[in-house]
Amino acid sequence: MAQAQMNGGERVGHPTAFVDQLSPTPYHRASCRRIVSLVVSTLVVVPIIFCCVYFLAMPLVRRFGRRAANEIPGGIVNPDMTPVDFKPYFPINNPGEWILLVLLTLACFFNFLVAGSTFVIFMRRRMQQFCGFPPRYRAQSGRSERLLEAAVSVVVPCYLPNEQYLINETIDHILHKLHHAGPLTLYIVYNSPSVLPIEEALRARERTQAGVPPGRTLIVQRVEGSTSKAENLNAVFEVIQDRLTAIYDADHHPDPESLELLLRKLQNHQVDCVQGSTYIRNTSSGLMSRVIDAEFFVTYFVYFMSLQFIARTAFFGGSNAVWRTEALQGEKFSTSMQTEDIDFAARAILKDKRIRFCPEARSGELAPSSISALYKQRMRWAMGWEQVTLAHLSTVRQSNIPCSRKMGVVYMLPMRWLLAFLSVVAAIVSPILCLVFPPQIWPLALDFVFTIGFLESTLLVACTLLESIYHEAFVQCIFVAAFMLCSPLYLGMQVVMLLASMYRIHTGSTGNWVVTSRAGPTSAAGGPAQPH
Repeated sequence: MAQAQMNGGERVGHPTAFVDQLSPTPYHRASCRRIVSLVVSTLVVVPIIFCCVYFLAMPLVRRFGRRAANEIPGGIVNPDMTPVDFKPYFPINNPGEWILLVLLTLACFFNFLVAGSTFVIFMRRRMQQFCGFPPRYRAQSGRSERLLEAAVSVVVPCYLPNEQYLINETIDHILHKLHHAGPLTLYIVYNSPSVLPIEEALRARERTQAGVPPGRTLIVQRVEGSTSKAENLNAVFEVIQDRLTAIYDADHHPDPESLELLLRKLQNHQVDCVQGSTYIRNTSSGLMSRVIDAEFFVTYFVYFMSLQFIARTAFFGGSNAVWRTEALQGEKFSTSMQTEDIDFAARAILKDKRIRFCPEARSGELAPSSISALYKQRMRWAMGWEQVTLAHLSTVRQSNIPCSRKMGVVYMLPMRWLLAFLSVVAAIVSPILCLVFPPQIWPLALDFVFTIGFLESTLLVACTLLESIYHEAFVQCIFVAAFMLCSPLYLGMQVVMLLASMYRIHTGSTGNWVVTSRAGPTSAAGGPAQPH
């Protein structure tokens, strides 16, 4: 995984993970990870399963049998019968209980998919780390491609008025700190409603190639008439000649080895695109940035990996991704979509393009500058997902991709509505009902389903917290734990955004594409820089 490196006293990359902080020296980190993986696998996960079975599942079975025996009409049950000698009777007395039972059963099913896949992925990672097993690839593995030495075009689209104060820092970071053994061409493609003084400085850097390392080239391109990121990307893809294209946002600082990780997975899995993960690199700017960073970790390392496991596909998130250029050329990013990246990914998947996640390839971005900027960003994301879902809902059936991948697209797009509703029922409505009406007085079937859902959620939270120690610093692990404990509140906010986005799309008030205002990184003096 990505580790922090020191460059002239400056930290480069993601902060050192908690499990690596336990190592006495950097040279012992691999051995430390193997030992911790063994401890976690045998002394933590197994006892958790044992406790769930012994203290929760077995009492549940006994209560199941006792209550079933009590609820069977008199005269049918022999007093000497054991709970396994008869089928329990489920006295659901009103339509409301039937509806709640069906919803909780569906919630348990989908929660099982997420929690079960997360547990399988977590244990597979730990066994691979402990035993040193190499990852398994398909028989048609393309390791002979040697993509780690191939020429790569790195594209950074930007809206210059918003990012003029950080673009030079991003250029220096990519040219000097991003590892790649082959030729690398950096394209800065921008749009601006007016001429800015920094444009001449950027063109001067391009003319002189001042400070550009050997084997690397800087190209600056202004896209005339452009008003969006989509138009900037469409323009630059017409001139790229390299086989591989990496895309980063203007505020992104990819970890030094992240590009190599993306290329290795692209090569070994023979896919068309590999999507990395994102973290907040200015977590010292405030509490909001810490919470967003925890959300990003849970999203990329848990939910997205579970999504890939279930749907058998991933999706392109707009930044920190590597594409085979041939898969990009001939296609256009939509200028009418709020999330042109998700729309592009959906069209690519429906055309049988293969995408995978690689969360270990990490890139740091800046947090939104304020709660208002965060709200506008998340509203744009919510409306974008709704636009993509509505636009491609009717094209899934006509697509020639395998049926399993069609089901994956359905799971990613229209199934989100059902999953959001079930999440509210399971994580918000049911706990409130438990406070008002103790589960002991519920009908047996409701008590059983609710308890199973609680066990699944406990397993998911445990795997998430244990996974965080391998990728996050100790302080951030605490924020990950707090985020998971507050997940019902987060789910409620997500549903509110979903409903608001559906209303705005239905009424036609989506508005124009809004650039997210970013908080500046911490200055050398220790205080926060001005928002960009």
